[in-house]
Amino acid sequence: MERNPETNRKPKIFSTRSLTLMAALIAIQIILARFFSIQTDTLRLSFEIIPVILAGMWMGPVCGAIVAVTADILGTIIQGYGAWFPPLVLGPLSTGILSGLSTKYIFRSSLAETRDTWKVAVTVFTVSVLSTFVFGLIGSTLYSIIMKGNTTALHVLLWTNFLQRLLTKPPIIIINMVIVTVVNRAVYKPVVSRIMSHA
Repeated sequence: MERNPETNRKPKIFSTRSLTLMAALIAIQIILARFFSIQTDTLRLSFEIIPVILAGMWMGPVCGAIVAVTADILGTIIQGYGAWFPPLVLGPLSTGILSGLSTKYIFRSSLAETRDTWKVAVTVFTVSVLSTFVFGLIGSTLYSIIMKGNTTALHVLLWTNFLQRLLTKPPIIIINMVIVTVVNRAVYKPVVSRIMSHA
């Protein structure tokens, strides 16, 4: 089977074009996470995962991870939360890495063509579920216990947090699937692929 040439190309992660694209995605993530989200001790409702997914799909797992961690640290500083709590980045970090790995090694596609739309949707759904109900669940539960001083037993808090997410997160995951698919179709081929081809 002939592979798409774009999947064999290895753009430089720290080229000027790559860094510019990552910076733009980081800025979008911070805006979505810090100014267009609802936050409680154990639950966060926002669309901040979208730029991280796009970073992973477009630029690979390393860039996805860089965007996730950098945006989380900068967002913490900008918002004035004080100390950065590393476990909270487990969700977005896993999203960036898994998005990149699935695109590079599982689907083996640039995700640029109409026929690849289903691959984008499957990628977003899979990484969103893992991020929300595994990595993000662990991170937010640890935050509640360590930083907020919640004395509820760990297994009880995990279960409560899981149920809250089960009731509120599925619609957000569906919306994320639609937005990422639309944005990828609109932006990747005419803009991103050209940027990365010169990176």
